[in-house]
Amino acid sequence: MRRTRNIGLAVLASLAVGTVGGAVARAADVTLTVSRWAGPQADAQKQLLDEYSKETGVAVKLDAIDYGQLKQKQTLNMSTKTGEYDLIYLPEAWFGEYSKAGYLVPLDNYLKDTKLTGEGWDFADFTKAGLAVYTANGSLQALPYFAQTPLLVYDKDALKQAGFDEPKSWEDLLKAAKYFKEHGSGIALPYRQGSAITNVMATLLAGDGANFFNASGKLDLTQPAVVETVKFMQDLGRYGLNGSNGWHWDEVNKALQFGQAPMGITTSGLFTALENADESNVAGKLGYAAIPYNKQAAGLLQTWAWGVPSDSKNKEEAFKLAAWLDSKKALKEISKTDPSFISFRSSLASDPEIAKNAPWLATANKVLANGVTLPLQPAASQLLDALATGLSGVVTNGDDPAQMLKGVETSQSAKF
Repeated sequence: MRRTRNIGLAVLASLAVGTVGGAVARAADVTLTVSRWAGPQADAQKQLLDEYSKETGVAVKLDAIDYGQLKQKQTLNMSTKTGEYDLIYLPEAWFGEYSKAGYLVPLDNYLKDTKLTGEGWDFADFTKAGLAVYTANGSLQALPYFAQTPLLVYDKDALKQAGFDEPKSWEDLLKAAKYFKEHGSGIALPYRQGSAITNVMATLLAGDGANFFNASGKLDLTQPAVVETVKFMQDLGRYGLNGSNGWHWDEVNKALQFGQAPMGITTSGLFTALENADESNVAGKLGYAAIPYNKQAAGLLQTWAWGVPSDSKNKEEAFKLAAWLDSKKALKEISKTDPSFISFRSSLASDPEIAKNAPWLATANKVLANGVTLPLQPAASQLLDALATGLSGVVTNGDDPAQMLKGVETSQSAKF
């Protein structure tokens, strides 16, 4: 699960008075079915979609299922052209496969029609980074909705008392983590086998000016920068908070939230809980920094977007709903209610009403400006699964980084 958030009644009240296409449209004969993963975010979004229905007369059915089954169900329906879904929620990792298969409607013509977007929708306000992720063959095929990125979170008082400044380099981070480990804690790390550990690797690679491929686009995991990055991850793991080599984002976040860890690497989509004074022991005491780097501060574009399936029978109405969800007004209200929600609209990046409750926002925007994505090729999921398994062995069992990477490259290179 990427993230959760709650949307308050104030958001719904504010959005209920809005219009679509500049006027309230009545379309009582239209029912839209939206596919997305289940959980608190879906529960909150159901209320939002109900408000849209009241406003427009368009009935909206939410098909929210477990994240682990979401891609399979979306793919099954779109590949067999059932027409069941009118709007799907998809991450960047699935976009290349969906686009190549022809599952998504190009949105370029819809974007030019103010009857579909609404007056003042302002397409130019979207950041180029977000649009680039969901563009294929020169055409935008999904509307970027929100982004998150891993950051280093630390207790400002704990670092100050230990005599450390905000860690910026790998050396800085290793020294601070070693100190805290020797004094009974350590750094909280999302090193459990799975997506988080490969997210950390990708961010560290970007900060070292490298990635999984060489200049010719060939998979190259044995290049020195990649081996160096994994060796650093192994070294850092030696100073991890007890048990954190088996943690994901949520566990790291809780260790920070309850003051069990003086610093940790977690993802921005969970930060709201850290600053909630009713839920956190460290609210107002934390600093947010780019994950330390060798060459440049870097972030990871972990994104979700709204796409209209090619087999939808209600393409224009589906796009209207997506545009409404991605309007400045809706995004601002959601961001105010849940400050960890980071949209792709430039006008909201430094909005004072949002920033005052999001002390991480400036840092997140800085690293996302130099953000990279995980590999997006159709075979990327197999590569990342193999790397997650290998990295787990490196940080947990002390496996040799170079040998692990050579093995993964050998098993995966023919797919790229």
